[in-house]
Amino acid sequence: MECFNCGCPLSELDYCTNCGADVKKYKKIMYTANGLYNEGLDRASVRDLSGAVRALRDCLKCNKNHVDARNLLGLVYYETGEAVAAFAEWVISKNIRAEKNVAEDYINMIQSDKGRLETINTTLKKYNSALGQCYQDSPDLAVIQLKKVLSLNPKFVKARRLLALLFMRNGEWAQAKKELERCRRTDVGDVDALRYLKECEEQLRGGEDAQRGRKKKKKEEPAAISYWTGTEEVIQPVRSKEPLGIHVFLQIGLGLLVGVFASYFLLMPAREAKVRSEESDKLIAYGEEIDLKNSEINDLNARIKELEENLNDKTAQLDEYSGTNGILSANDNLQAAAFAYLDDSQNAMNVEQYLSLIPQDYVESNASQEYLDLYHFLQGAIGGTVAQSYYDSGLEAYRQQDYAVAIAALEKACLYDAANADALYYLGVALYDSGDVNRASDTFHQLLNDFPDGALADKARQRLEEIGE
Repeated sequence: MECFNCGCPLSELDYCTNCGADVKKYKKIMYTANGLYNEGLDRASVRDLSGAVRALRDCLKCNKNHVDARNLLGLVYYETGEAVAAFAEWVISKNIRAEKNVAEDYINMIQSDKGRLETINTTLKKYNSALGQCYQDSPDLAVIQLKKVLSLNPKFVKARRLLALLFMRNGEWAQAKKELERCRRTDVGDVDALRYLKECEEQLRGGEDAQRGRKKKKKEEPAAISYWTGTEEVIQPVRSKEPLGIHVFLQIGLGLLVGVFASYFLLMPAREAKVRSEESDKLIAYGEEIDLKNSEINDLNARIKELEENLNDKTAQLDEYSGTNGILSANDNLQAAAFAYLDDSQNAMNVEQYLSLIPQDYVESNASQEYLDLYHFLQGAIGGTVAQSYYDSGLEAYRQQDYAVAIAALEKACLYDAANADALYYLGVALYDSGDVNRASDTFHQLLNDFPDGALADKARQRLEEIGE
């Protein structure tokens, strides 16, 4: 371990023996980073890829220059199908240590196989398309796209997990369980996949334990009853089939008549009172039910209003994801720029064309650290060539008095090469000749601040005198 201040090898003491710097906390941070790297390596060896990613990212928070951790993180990303994230880690690792770095072999492995590059590009585009269709509530189309993605890259864990979620949404629990088990074969520590798998197993177990109705057989009643009296058996029929006499019918009719009169004179008043009481209770119950329904209607109207507001918010979020300046568009443009840089048949201007499509407000406020690292690396790799090209085209446009084109090109030249004093000077001249005196004045002042002793400083002062400053 070397001192962070002077680079001298450290001893067991809590200070540097060469410069005297306090290295106690520095040692603790480096030991923690190495411990997290070892944890990530152990988890990756047993295919706990999610745990390995967490450990390695924590390691890089402690020591961002840990080359071995960054290379291993790239391998874990590549194993789970995230080739762009893996490529970003390897590019950063190569910039940290250019010599004797295995990351260079990984990058060359991808660059040498054009078919693999095309497959990775197609896979990412189809996954982004499926994700957009999910936001647009088109799950059937998303399922088709995800199946194509997994046919090209079977280890793409995010795509397989999303496909399982869509199966669960449609009630296809067996298909979802199959996809989640395949996720576990790739990454045994995927917490989301384990949670979804538990839900699938509970749903499938509930269907197997459903109660099943059984039919009961009716017992036949005996037609007769037999019993013994002494030494003789007596058989008594249950139902007599002998015809009834007319006196039986007369007795029945008289009984019915008496019952009707008794009911009318004795029971009807009490019956009417009971009916009136029941009707009154029903009216009260109906009134309470109406009040309850009105309350529910008010709650539902409030819920509808809330859902409409949520729908508007989700629509705005979807526009942010899928619009011209959205996250999906920004990711696609960065991917296209990276592949254009990897392809030796394309020049730096093609890479700049894709980078210029990425909104600056997304880069400054919403982009992740890995996204920014790859973005700035590509800008630095093509900066000299692009700056010279824009300078030449801007100077030619200025000579032809096409000031709008000249100003746009010279601004790009200054953006990619801040040390180009000529581009900055001619930008101020073009602004002055176009009539934008304020911006021209600011540009000449910037030239004097950045290059006070340069050959163009006197010319800039003369221009400011012409402006009247």
